[in-house]
Amino acid sequence: MSSIDGLISGLDTTSIISSLMTLERKSGSYLTTGKAQSQTMISTLQSLNSTLSSLRDVATSFATNPVTKTSAWSATTSSSTQPALASVVSDGTAQAGSATFTVTSVATAGAAVSRGSVPSLSTAVTSAPVVLGKGLGAIGATALLAGTTLSAGSHTVKVTQGSAGATLSGVPLGSTVTIDAASAQLVVDTGSGPTAINLAAGTYTPSQLAAEVTRAAAGAVRASIGEDGALRLSTTREGSAATLRVDTANAALGLSDTTTTATGTDAVVAVDGVATTLSDLSAGSSVTLPGTGTNRVVLSLGGGLRAGTATVADLGLANGSTLGQVASAVGASAVGATAATVKVSADAYRLQLTSTSTGADSDLMLSAGAFGSSGLGELAQLQAGTDTVLHVGTGPGAYDVRSSTTSVTGLLSGVTITAIKADPTTPVTTTVAADDGAVADKVAALVAGANQALSFIAGRSGYDADTKKSGVLLGNSMTQLVTRRITDAAVGGKTSSPSAYGVTVGRDGQLAFDRTAFLAAYAKDPAAVKATLTTMATTVADVAKQASDPLDGFVTKQVGTEQDRVRGYTQQITAFEARMTMRETTLKRQYAALETALGTLRSQSDWLTAQLKTLPTTSSSG
Repeated sequence: MSSIDGLISGLDTTSIISSLMTLERKSGSYLTTGKAQSQTMISTLQSLNSTLSSLRDVATSFATNPVTKTSAWSATTSSSTQPALASVVSDGTAQAGSATFTVTSVATAGAAVSRGSVPSLSTAVTSAPVVLGKGLGAIGATALLAGTTLSAGSHTVKVTQGSAGATLSGVPLGSTVTIDAASAQLVVDTGSGPTAINLAAGTYTPSQLAAEVTRAAAGAVRASIGEDGALRLSTTREGSAATLRVDTANAALGLSDTTTTATGTDAVVAVDGVATTLSDLSAGSSVTLPGTGTNRVVLSLGGGLRAGTATVADLGLANGSTLGQVASAVGASAVGATAATVKVSADAYRLQLTSTSTGADSDLMLSAGAFGSSGLGELAQLQAGTDTVLHVGTGPGAYDVRSSTTSVTGLLSGVTITAIKADPTTPVTTTVAADDGAVADKVAALVAGANQALSFIAGRSGYDADTKKSGVLLGNSMTQLVTRRITDAAVGGKTSSPSAYGVTVGRDGQLAFDRTAFLAAYAKDPAAVKATLTTMATTVADVAKQASDPLDGFVTKQVGTEQDRVRGYTQQITAFEARMTMRETTLKRQYAALETALGTLRSQSDWLTAQLKTLPTTSSSG
């Protein structure tokens, strides 16, 4: 195509076409303006949605949560009379109240250390499979014996039913019991014939009497005082193989039934789900617990077995593994322990293991004979794993609350007590009280959230007479509805007026909160304040939800409508630009054709001129 610049015509065809296209494009300017207005509306409504969503969250908190049973009215404050011994924190579910206790113990992690040492970390120490156990002591084991065979990975030893000795109970005792020559002997039969227990004469409290019976029995039976105040006798041997009968009645001890023979309770213990029932357990006895396949755990017992769970794992060490390799294997195991090689002197290293968790079930032990004659020897307890124990009360009904960590929950609902230091002689009182100040803060937050929404709408709903510009929300019925319902909720009705409790609506349409008036009213009649302001908050939450709900909110839907409009404008603008491109191409062709035609005419004119010049000239005479 020839150039369209006006070389022949002398016309500035490029400017002419540009001017013509500018005029053409004015007819579609409404599309660009409409798209920009919709985009502005989308941005505004999305910001409003975010503001209303935040307001909804604040307002909703004043209604009771059906799951947590808490609300903004549940705020409490907590305190401890001995913060150096125990601290206390309450949550939204806490109720006002107090509890007094002593900190008997604070949770610690079990730790063990080798009795001997070796000269270096590279010294070979293992001579048998090395099995690490955690929590075995808590279920009643005193040692993890050789013969334990386990596949790779950790294994669970779970006592689902603890064993118990044969137990008999008498009638409740008085506050004191006098033992004289006639009552100084208790004769019982533990299955091998009558056994005489000779008591020291004297006057005892029930607990002192139980201690005296246990001492005199020399391991045959244990005595305790039941919750009913009666003397209870139990065999130290546990399981159904253990029996107990009172052979000779002793009225002073409240034991007159000589016909009943009690039987002990068996233990049920499982290794990786394979259960074994044990019917005869006593101190020093050993038990073999089979698992799946060739797995088995061999334990030495300190008496019976107690319900609980322990973990054992073969560390996968070959004979002759070094001290350093043992330490690495312990740290890599799934049992939950760390190992340190401690240099206790020149050329002397000991192995120290520490549980990664606390509690009575955090004790550690290695299988017997794991280190053979290497010099490390067996492990000795360095620190017993202990629970946190809070002792509540001082009378016969006193009880303990236990936790495997330093944190104790449940003594007071919604309260976490953290034990810091044990001191069994100093009482600690923790108190939970309603926190009116925190409630006031939440009401203030509700008012601030409402004002943020109202200000947002008002700031975009006005008209600037100087600039002749109106706000994007001017005349918007949706936002007018939001404003009216929020302010109506704050105004209340004849029977429920928030203004009586510190929440008012000013002439500027903004809400105001009088903290002093609220606190005075809340202290005087908390139920009335709660009912009125919860009603207000619920209404505000409802309108905020109806507007900003992600699926059904009317503001959300309007955002969708405007987005559809933007898409429509975009399509129309694309089509319009395509037409303008075609129009501009047409004009360029037309002007190019004009220039071509003018060029042709000029060529013809030049030719004719040249031809005329070749014609002979004639002269005229008078």
